[in-house]
Amino acid sequence: MEKIKAYLLDYSYLKSIQSLLHWDMETMMPAGAIDDRAKRLSYIQGKIHSHLTNPAYENMLHDFSQKKKLTTLEKKLLQELQWDFKLNQALPLKHVEELSLAASHATHVWATAKKKNDLKSFLPHLQKLIDLKRQETSYFKTKKPYDALIQLHDKEFTSTQITKLFKDLRVGLMKLAAQVNEDGRFVKVKDLKGPFPIEEQRNLSLRIARAFGLPESYSRLDVSSHPFSINISPQDQRITTRYDLNHLDSLSSTMHEVGHALYELNLPREWEGTPFQEAISLSVHESQSRFWENVIGRSEAFSEFIFSDMKKTFPKSMKSITPEQLFYTFNKSTPGLIRVESCELYYNFHIIIRYEIEEMIFNQGLNAKDIPAIWKEKYQNYLGLKPKTDQEGLLQDSHWAGAAFGYFPTYTLGNLISGSLYKKMKKDIPQMEKLIKKGDFKPILKHLTQNIHCHGRALKAQDLIGPLDVKDYLSYLAEKFQG
Repeated sequence: MEKIKAYLLDYSYLKSIQSLLHWDMETMMPAGAIDDRAKRLSYIQGKIHSHLTNPAYENMLHDFSQKKKLTTLEKKLLQELQWDFKLNQALPLKHVEELSLAASHATHVWATAKKKNDLKSFLPHLQKLIDLKRQETSYFKTKKPYDALIQLHDKEFTSTQITKLFKDLRVGLMKLAAQVNEDGRFVKVKDLKGPFPIEEQRNLSLRIARAFGLPESYSRLDVSSHPFSINISPQDQRITTRYDLNHLDSLSSTMHEVGHALYELNLPREWEGTPFQEAISLSVHESQSRFWENVIGRSEAFSEFIFSDMKKTFPKSMKSITPEQLFYTFNKSTPGLIRVESCELYYNFHIIIRYEIEEMIFNQGLNAKDIPAIWKEKYQNYLGLKPKTDQEGLLQDSHWAGAAFGYFPTYTLGNLISGSLYKKMKKDIPQMEKLIKKGDFKPILKHLTQNIHCHGRALKAQDLIGPLDVKDYLSYLAEKFQG
C-alpha cells in the first residue's frame, strides 16, 4: 500500500500542475496564449494518463491484490484503484491528448462566442468534441453509449436509472410549481433594485465564504465567465464567481462554489493521490454545493442571519425590506432561461433538458447543428420560454466546451442527495435553524465532514443515504414552499 501511495503522490502533483494551468486559463491568461496553453495541457494530460496506466503500476496493484488477509479498508481501496486503472487503460493515449487539446481550444472559442453571441464560430468545435466523445464511448463496455460518459462522473448510475428518477422528479416538480403559482407568495415578489457595487458584492461573498468555514489562507475568490471551483492541491482551493451591477446572483454562485471547495479541503490529506482523498462522485460533490447554496443559503434562517449585513452593505436596495421579504426574494419562483440564475423550484428543469439532449447526442445520434432547435423546443415545453439569443441558449454553459458530457445530470442527482442529507441533518442537529440564524455554521460543516468528507471514496453514496429516490427532495421543497 505504501508503494502505491508513494506512486500516486506523483499523480497528485501532476494534477496540481494541470489544475493550476486550467485555473489560469479561465481567469488570468492573455488571449493570445491559448495555442501554447492547449499544447501544455494536452502534454500534462498525456503524462497523467501514462502514469496511471504504467505496467509497473499495474504490477503494484497485482502484488497488492495478492496480499493475504486484506482488511476491509484495503479491499475497498483495491477495488477503487482497479476501477480507476481499468477506466484509464481503456482510453488510448492519443485519444486522451487529442481530447484535451480540442477541449482547451473549444473552451477559449466558447468564451469569445458567448460574449459576441456567435454560435456559428463555436459549433465546429462542439461537433469535434461530440465526435471524440462518441469515439470514447466505444472504448467502454456499457449497455448504452451514454452510460460510458455518465460513469466517468458517477459510476453508481446508468441513463436508464437517471431517466426514471428524472421522470418521477419532473412530475413532482410540475405539481409543486402549479401549487406555488396558485399560492402566489413566492411568485409576486419584487426583486431588489440595484445598483449593487461590485466591490461590495465581492466583500459580502467573501464574508459568507468565511462564515461557512472556507479559510482565507487556503482559498481565493476570482472572476470568470462561468463560475467554477478547482482543487489545485489539498490546501489550495480556487473558486470564481461573476458580478452584475444590477443583480446579486454572485451570492448564490459563490455559496455553490464554496460548497465544492469545503468538500475538497476536508478530504483526508493522509490519502493524497488515492481514491480515499477524492470525492465519492460528482453527484455527491454537487450535493455539497447545492446544500450550501440552497438548503442553507435560501433558508428562512439564513435570510435572518444575512439581513443586517445586507442592510449595511446595500442600504438603498434594502430600504423598507424585512427579513421575511428577503427570504421571499431569495426564493422568488418564476421560470427563466439561464440555468445558473434559476430559482430553486425550476432549476432541475434546466438540467433535465440538458440531460435529454445529451442522451439524444450519444444514444440517438443528434449532431451539434441540430441542438439549438431541440434546445428551444424543450425550453418551450418545460418552462414555457424560448431563447431569443444563443447566449440565452446553447452558449450559456461552459461544460460541453470542456468536453464534460455526462456531468449535467450530477447537478440534479446532487439535489436529490441534498434532500436526503437535509432530512438526516435535521434529525442529528435539532437546533440547526437556530444555529443558522446566529451564523454558527461550524456544527453543520462538522456534520458534513464527519459523514461525507472524511471518507473520500471509501463509501458509496448509498452507504450514506440509502437508495436514492425523489421523495426526500420533494419533501424538503414542499416544506419550504408550502410551510
